Amino acid sequence: MKKKYPILLAAALCAGALLWADVPRPALLENDSLPVDAPGSVDIGDSDVPRADLPDSEPGQEEDPFAAFTEDQRTTMNEVLELVNKARADAGLAALDLDPALCGAAQVRAKECVGTFSHTRPDGTKYKTAISEAGVDSNYTGENVATGHTSARQVVDAWLRSEGHRANILNEKFTKLGVGFSPNTGNRYRGYAWSQLFVK
Repeated sequence: MKKKYPILLAAALCAGALLWADVPRPALLENDSLPVDAPGSVDIGDSDVPRADLPDSEPGQEEDPFAAFTEDQRTTMNEVLELVNKARADAGLAALDLDPALCGAAQVRAKECVGTFSHTRPDGTKYKTAISEAGVDSNYTGENVATGHTSARQVVDAWLRSEGHRANILNEKFTKLGVGFSPNTGNRYRGYAWSQLFVK
């Protein structure tokens, strides 16, 4: 009796193998794939790709708003800011913040003043259009320009000796400052053409 069990088990396994071999299966060759419009296929658009939230910036990896300026430009801009804020502190006024967008607009104005030394731009519009073109929205603005000065201290001292320019620097309504300067080339002046832009 004991010898029948292995024989029965072997017979059952053979029968199962024969049944499995008879099951029809599609023949897939290498690189074969179902057509996109085959029944049961799903087409997911690229816009539906699940995306995780972007990781937070690591400390110190935030984008530098002054990255468009050279190290020398940034140093000089900050020197002008410090001198302006010293004059404001002496007058009991709040310090101004250096604004990168205003600095970009002031840089445009300084370059324009190399060729056309005026508060009117070469295209005939007022200096204020440089501020709005930089994306700064303010209905209370001011501009100081100067030319021929070779350092931040020299130009700020000149502005402070001029009544109208000093009034801009010491205007209590202003909160932000932009500083620009450009080498005087192709004209009779030495040093740089300078621009300060102020907004409320």
